[in-house]
Amino acid sequence: PQYSALWRVIETEVVPLSIAEGIGQIVWSPMAQGVLTGKYLPGKKPPAGSRATDKKSGADMISRWMRDDVLTAVQKLTPIAKNVDLTMGQLAIAWVLQNKNVASAIVGATRPEQLDDNVKAANIVLEPAIMAEINTVLDGIVVSNPRKTESPKTRF
Repeated sequence: PQYSALWRVIETEVVPLSIAEGIGQIVWSPMAQGVLTGKYLPGKKPPAGSRATDKKSGADMISRWMRDDVLTAVQKLTPIAKNVDLTMGQLAIAWVLQNKNVASAIVGATRPEQLDDNVKAANIVLEPAIMAEINTVLDGIVVSNPRKTESPKTRF
C-alpha cells in the first residue's frame, strides 16, 4: 500500500491482523511523491522539472498534496528534521520505517544522490517525542480514512 506521514490509508483490519501474524507491509511513496522533502513551497509554483510539473512522473497523483495548508504544515517539519540532523526526505522515510506495521519502504529517486540520501534513513530510530511532534504538526491534513483505499483501474 501507499503509506506516508501524510497518507495512512491501510484498511483497518489489515494492520492489526498483519501485526498479529507477524507480517509487515511493504509500502511505497514514504515521501508522499516528494512533498515531504519540503521542496514544494506554499504559494509558489513547483520547481521546473519536478514531479509536480511532469505528467509522466505523477503530476496528477501529487496534485492532492499541492495545497497551501499541506505545504505549510510540511514546512513546519523542517526544524524537527534539523533538530535530529536529518534531511526532510530522511525524516519522512524514518517516520514510515518506525511504524511497526512496516517491513520495508519502496522509495523513488530521479538522481543517484537522492537515493544515497534516502538510504541513510534506514537505520534511524526516532524518539517517541519526535514521532509525536511530527504527528502534531501534520494533524488535520493526514488522510487516514480506510474508505479512501482504491483498487487500481482496470487496464483493459
